[in-house]
Amino acid sequence: MKTYKNTLLYMAAGVAAAMSVSSCNDYLDASPDSRITVDTEEKVKALLVTAYPSASYVRVTELASDNADDLNGDLNGYYDRFSEQCFRWQEVTESDNESPAMIWQDYYAAIGAANQALSSIDGLGGDVTPALKAYRGEALLCRAFAHFMLANIFCQNYSKAYSATDPGIPYTTEPETTLDPKYDRSTVAETYKRVEQDLQEGMSLMSDAVYKTPRYHFNTKAAYTFASRFYLFYQKPDSVIKYSTLALGNNPDGVMRDYGAMNGMPTDNMQPRAMQYASAQEAANFLLMPVYSTDQYYFSGYSTGARFNNNSYIGRAEQFFATPWAPDEQMAMETQDMFRFYWFYSAAYNKFMLPKTPAYFEEENPNTHTGYYRTVVVALKSEEALLNRAEAYAIKGDNAKCLEDINRWTHNFIADSVEYNTYKYDEYWNYIYAKASTNNNLTLESIRAWAEKYDYYRPERPMPRKHLNPEWITLTEGSDQENLIQTLLLIRRIEFLHEGMRWFDIKRYGIKIYRRLINTSLNALELTDSMEYRDPRQAVQLPFEVRAAGLEANPGIDKSHTGDFSTWGGNGGAVEFGK
Repeated sequence: MKTYKNTLLYMAAGVAAAMSVSSCNDYLDASPDSRITVDTEEKVKALLVTAYPSASYVRVTELASDNADDLNGDLNGYYDRFSEQCFRWQEVTESDNESPAMIWQDYYAAIGAANQALSSIDGLGGDVTPALKAYRGEALLCRAFAHFMLANIFCQNYSKAYSATDPGIPYTTEPETTLDPKYDRSTVAETYKRVEQDLQEGMSLMSDAVYKTPRYHFNTKAAYTFASRFYLFYQKPDSVIKYSTLALGNNPDGVMRDYGAMNGMPTDNMQPRAMQYASAQEAANFLLMPVYSTDQYYFSGYSTGARFNNNSYIGRAEQFFATPWAPDEQMAMETQDMFRFYWFYSAAYNKFMLPKTPAYFEEENPNTHTGYYRTVVVALKSEEALLNRAEAYAIKGDNAKCLEDINRWTHNFIADSVEYNTYKYDEYWNYIYAKASTNNNLTLESIRAWAEKYDYYRPERPMPRKHLNPEWITLTEGSDQENLIQTLLLIRRIEFLHEGMRWFDIKRYGIKIYRRLINTSLNALELTDSMEYRDPRQAVQLPFEVRAAGLEANPGIDKSHTGDFSTWGGNGGAVEFGK
């Protein structure tokens, strides 16, 4: 396990006079320099390797979202206390590589490295060479990205109505040089303002020419995709369209994921497909981040994490089968060949998965064979730029352009037709297979038909569409605009499965979600909690060590909170999947 250090803002990489920078991993194109004085161009380049976080927030936000149920309760021993706290929206008190404490520590360490790089560039005379100019841009982008993600994890989502008073996070711009620095949280609005300043300046300075392996750095496509995410959350659709278009270029199809590269890979082993998904050779991957994590076991066919996970009930009723592109035939709808990205189902542990998290082991001691579990996170990708732009078009009411981007995704992700088993026999007792076309070219009419087929979600009757309650846009239920956004939220839920992004969509759109206890027979439901828009628990509580050092805690939830789950009880019947 990685060692946890108890500090307010652990910025180890930011204090050049007090430390040496050690190698992060073999995936990046440069190893940090071992000397303590960052006084050359090459040393700045090496230091910036540590300006990318090596901790993952995915487990925290994925389990907090509606991509998890409590399967079989205490009868299911495949869980740990950390995962249970994430699922139940409790303050996390357990130590784990993916814990909020590690996220806070590691992201501020990355910020510290970026700040030291900026200080060192100033010490070298400023942007006196093209490389130093590009490194300044990279450092600013890294600083902006880390602060932005911290704000969206530990704060409420951005809101014109509330962000001027909602607590933000400390925005640090100087290397930490004192023993006991003091920080204040400011506001979410101020945090976003400062992220935008760093983002804009960083984009004006960046250059791909200085990188041998640009996909492990803030290259131009990654920066523009980050900008599109930032402005989507900042509720500025015109800027989303601008930067998504810059990221995708003149030929968006050229940067769509090549699922054909996975053809022929085994269907009983997720690792080859996961390695391809997170490959530096994949054009769709704009920014890759190697991290310390065991997510590769949690979101795969292993027993690890089986109690709180994405199960077949969620996969069938809310994600993969209840879609506007599904064939009419039930057997065709459920075939794994309908998606070019092959999904996996573990019958033993009831996990419904996509192969996204490759497993690596970094051996530190060859004699004892001890070391660290690693994976590679696809932090920014072409699909996000595309879907961000589609959502911006929907917000602006440009249905035609929204559909154009939606269909670019469906054509790439959904097969044109599927061959499926009818479970009927021919005269020789061989199964008869049939072929069905998918509806991967969506229209307003086909989306309206999907909305008519599937009612809004209820815990006892799960559906892909959920009531949206955003305060930043007025949506009329059943309108074409709302139907398009519902479609996009479904697509995003599939596209970002196991990536932790669904939680942010829930916060942005005010989607009410529930905690369900469900058994493998699907006939003993119990609601144990619910969460609505701006529930205080949507801002993950700051780590205890940070609060103990003097930083203001997030507001707690009123202990009298019960929600409507307290009066609801399962009726002992099976969950329905149709309208």
